[in-house]
Amino acid sequence: MTQGTDEGLTGAAQSSRELLLRALFDHSFQYMGVLRPDGTVLDLNQSALEFSGQTREQAVGRPFWELDSFTRSPEAQAQVRAGVAVAATGDFFRCELELVSADGIDTTVDFSIQPVLDERGTVTLLLPEGRDVSELKWAERALRISEAKAAGIVSIANDAIISVDETLMVTDFNLGAERIFGYPAREVLGRPLSALLPERFRSVHDQHVRNFAEARSQARRMGERQEIMGRRKDGTEFAAEASISKLHVAGRWIFTVVLRDITERKREERAQQFLAEAGALLASSLDYETTLASVARLAVSVLADWCVIFIQGDEGSIRRLEMVHADRRRQPLLEQLRRYPLDPRRRHPVLTVLETGTTELVPQVTDALLEAISSSTEHLELWRALGLTGMLIVPLKARGRTRGAMGFFAATRTRYDARDVKLAEDLGVLAGLAVDNAVLYREARSAVQARDDMLSVVSHDLGNPLSAIRIGTSLLLRGIPPEERERGGWFHLESIRQSAEQMERLINDLLEVKRLEAGKVKLERRPTPVEPLLSSVRSTFSQLAAQKGLELVCRVSELVPPVYADRQRIAQVLSNLVGNALKFTPTGGRIVVDAVSGTTEVVFRVTDTGTGIAPEHLPHVFERFWQSRREGKQGLGLGLAICKGIVEAHGGRIWVESNAGAGTIVGFTVPAAEEV
Repeated sequence: MTQGTDEGLTGAAQSSRELLLRALFDHSFQYMGVLRPDGTVLDLNQSALEFSGQTREQAVGRPFWELDSFTRSPEAQAQVRAGVAVAATGDFFRCELELVSADGIDTTVDFSIQPVLDERGTVTLLLPEGRDVSELKWAERALRISEAKAAGIVSIANDAIISVDETLMVTDFNLGAERIFGYPAREVLGRPLSALLPERFRSVHDQHVRNFAEARSQARRMGERQEIMGRRKDGTEFAAEASISKLHVAGRWIFTVVLRDITERKREERAQQFLAEAGALLASSLDYETTLASVARLAVSVLADWCVIFIQGDEGSIRRLEMVHADRRRQPLLEQLRRYPLDPRRRHPVLTVLETGTTELVPQVTDALLEAISSSTEHLELWRALGLTGMLIVPLKARGRTRGAMGFFAATRTRYDARDVKLAEDLGVLAGLAVDNAVLYREARSAVQARDDMLSVVSHDLGNPLSAIRIGTSLLLRGIPPEERERGGWFHLESIRQSAEQMERLINDLLEVKRLEAGKVKLERRPTPVEPLLSSVRSTFSQLAAQKGLELVCRVSELVPPVYADRQRIAQVLSNLVGNALKFTPTGGRIVVDAVSGTTEVVFRVTDTGTGIAPEHLPHVFERFWQSRREGKQGLGLGLAICKGIVEAHGGRIWVESNAGAGTIVGFTVPAAEEV
């Protein structure tokens, strides 16, 4: 190959290399340029020109720092000018520039100037280079914000958030953990996690964590694990719920525990359970002395070392109803207090509660107080032997009246706090209602007994004389000729006889109600045809209805089966209902008594066109001794109550449908007799 040919090949290679470099220069995403040592632009690549918003002809020959991309940011322009001066001395220069692109977008640029030196060390060129790092900066900024937020949330969280490494040494301990465990973070970091647990659980817990590391699940949440116990710096233990997660980073495990102190929740749950048990005991019987004794025994397991229940009588006397000590061995010692009644001259907290109806809390009992409430030296020594340190007395109140007090006495437990007071007062409300209900029940029983005694007197001591009067007047009337009955005052005998009969009916109604209430009504039940019952009603009341100008209709369907009933009692119900209808139906009215067949019963109805009953009175019509004022009093108001008792004794039901001025329907059912 000739020398000319070699030179041609060398020139071609050089040209190809320049084209390649030019392509790389122009198509680079980075901003690149070539400057003289004084900063004059010799060339800029396409990315730099587009960012600046200038053409190559506009840029070449100008000082680099006067390009539009820099003049839009005066601070950046000063940085570039200073950088050119630094690079012109042969030193590498680098900084971050906050620029505004040609299309107005704020951009962060990682900017540098590399000097080019010849073999003598003289700077011949400057090579500026810029890289858009805006997205990277935004990502870093977002990451920092996210980390700051996470750190802020962790630091202020009420829950304890604790991280440990593979060796189970604490690496993070937030403020919530400091509050819950009582340790400052500096005393825990680098120590084993098990130091925060009661000693009896430490080895087992460490193994659980190691097993979790090998498990497939990434987290175990609260509620998925059993409750655990924590140990505070002062040695006290507390119940907690915890969740745990794991993260594998750089070949090592990081465990994070979120722990919640549930002491208060457990305490509230125990309080609610305690009140529920106490409420069930108090509702189990109206014998409040027995139930209060059970509640006192329950209370010593939650609120006191011993509990005393004081009951105040109507005459003002105070007695210790029940005394229960948590330690059975000390129960005899407690019982000795019964020898010392409460002395009104000594301001015992119990007396204050009974007088004011408000709670008394003595958080710390002093010797001075013990001396003040003691009636003798022996009494004082008894208090000291019991070891009294605090007391809480709550009233037993109901309907604004204080029935007694419940005392909770402490010897070994810590002081009572506001939550103990609230729980004791809630218990006092339940107990007060139980005592009041029992007292009301006793009073009601006494009233019922007094009424029954009165009825016995009425039925026996008045019944016999009335019978004698009725029989005597009837005999006299029989011996008087009809023409003389209206003369000489003989006509008064008929009035006397009717009055005696009415009084006997009233006495019988009272006795009937007593028997119904006591469940002593004897029913002689047998299959009874319905038609004869209605025929009896028609024959009994037809003449009275005619006298009042009323139409009385009794009808029964042929398909109505016999009823399984006491014939006399059902006849009594029908008579009472028809009698009421006759009373309150004006002349020209109509009364219908009918019976229809139901599925397993027969439905009787007495319908009238009388004055009716106002809607507000309907709920009361079956009450004893109740009568509508509008209707006026025409008896004791026991008729419908007796009807209701008889019907229900048969297993039936009774009801009233009425409106004032629109008549009344009284219906009742009686079970149908089974077919034989």
